[in-house]
Amino acid sequence: MPMAGTVWAQEYTNMDAGAVQVLRAACQYLAEAPYFGITAEIWREHLTEDGQKVQFSRSMEMEVERPNRFHTEIHSPHSQRGFWYDGHSLTVLDRKHNLFSATSMPANLDEVIDASRDQFGIDLPMIDLAVSDPFTNAMARVQGVRDFGMAPALGFTCHHLAFTQDNIDWQIWIQDGPQPLIRKFVITHKNEPGSPEFTGLIREWNLTSRIADSDFAFVPPDGAVKVPMRGVSADAALKPTGATEPRTR
Repeated sequence: MPMAGTVWAQEYTNMDAGAVQVLRAACQYLAEAPYFGITAEIWREHLTEDGQKVQFSRSMEMEVERPNRFHTEIHSPHSQRGFWYDGHSLTVLDRKHNLFSATSMPANLDEVIDASRDQFGIDLPMIDLAVSDPFTNAMARVQGVRDFGMAPALGFTCHHLAFTQDNIDWQIWIQDGPQPLIRKFVITHKNEPGSPEFTGLIREWNLTSRIADSDFAFVPPDGAVKVPMRGVSADAALKPTGATEPRTR
């Protein structure tokens, strides 16, 4: 069996080795965290029928405890939703309409993330931060890497890296220093009309305060109605018939 360093050199020969190493260090730092919390903003561009590019934004908080728990809250002017995974089941709460749904899930985060996407179309923003091996996940389809040097992001001095794939380009800003935290990323959907961008800004990280067990336990609000989980997008998973809202994920 070849040494890990040899495998690394073979896999990424045609890429900027320094940039790959910066990403590897950030992903390893994240993967070794037994739990973490983030507060972030999410911006998604949409192309209107007349060709105007418009941005919609949401705020979110996410808490993760490895290997099998997470809690996410996503807020926008049009929707407020919570997502809980407690190691056994995934629960989605539509706070605006006071509806919730739950379904059994596998016993670890990687499988839950895949099952949620494949079975119900639930693709949560930032959820790839919770996978067990974020580096391999991020590099799976990468064809090229560039390092654009140091740049500011949210008041932090960061490494600015850019990656190319078949269908998307993506950039990431990783905080310099002993805590290589991801502060910003931009995904460009280059094969879609207008090449819309998805931007994530991680304003706060918490890797020191242990998350309370109660944060991962769903308690239905007063008057909440349970409905079946439907195989549609995360933003519309619990949307009542006839309700309308812009898709902002």
